[in-house]
Amino acid sequence: MKDHLDQVTFVRNDMDFKTKIQQGLILGEMANKVMAESDADAALILCDDDELVPDYLKNLDSFFTNHPNILHCYSRVYLYNPLVQRSEDVRKVTRGKFNRWKEPIDPVNKVDASQVAWRLKCCKELDAWFKPSTKRGPGKPWNSDTDKSLFENLYAKCGLCYPTGFVGQYKGVHDYQLLWHKNVAAGSLWSYDQICRELGGVVF
Repeated sequence: MKDHLDQVTFVRNDMDFKTKIQQGLILGEMANKVMAESDADAALILCDDDELVPDYLKNLDSFFTNHPNILHCYSRVYLYNPLVQRSEDVRKVTRGKFNRWKEPIDPVNKVDASQVAWRLKCCKELDAWFKPSTKRGPGKPWNSDTDKSLFENLYAKCGLCYPTGFVGQYKGVHDYQLLWHKNVAAGSLWSYDQICRELGGVVF
C-alpha cells in the first residue's frame, strides 16, 4: 500500500502490554468505529503479514456488483512464508485447512480472517459487528479471536457466506505469528511481545 498512502487512514491505540493483558485486545472496537464512519460499500481484513493478490479488489467489486443479494463471501488464499518466499513466486493454491470449502458455508472456524469480505450494510443495517474486546470473562483475554465474533454475527444476521471462486490474498504462515504464541501464560506472551519489538521490521 506504500504507493497509496493518501488513501490510507492509520488508527492507533496506545495500550501498553499490561493493559492488553488485563482488558483484552480492542481491535474489534476500533474496527467497528472505522466502519461506522466509512462511506465504503464493503470491508475486508488484511493482516500485516499477508498481501492482497493484485486483482483481488477489482474481482471483489465485480463479485458484489454481479451478486447484489450476497452480503458476505469468502475467497481462496495462497499460503506462503514471507520470511523465505516472495509472494509473486507463489502460484499454487493448496487445499488444506483454508481452501477446502467450495460451497456456501457458516464461516466460523472454517475460513481465515483473510478470506472473508462483507458489505458494510451487514454492520450498519443488520447490526453484525465485531465484539469490542477479546475479553470474555476470566482466563486469557488475548487468546480469543477477534474475527470469530464478526463471523458469528455475519452468519446469524446475514446468512450463508458464499464462495467467490478466486484467490484474494497471500496468507503468510511463519514462526513469528501470534497464532503460535497465544495460548500461553502472560509471562510467555510478554516474551513474545519483546521478540516482536526487537525483530519486527528487521526479520519479519
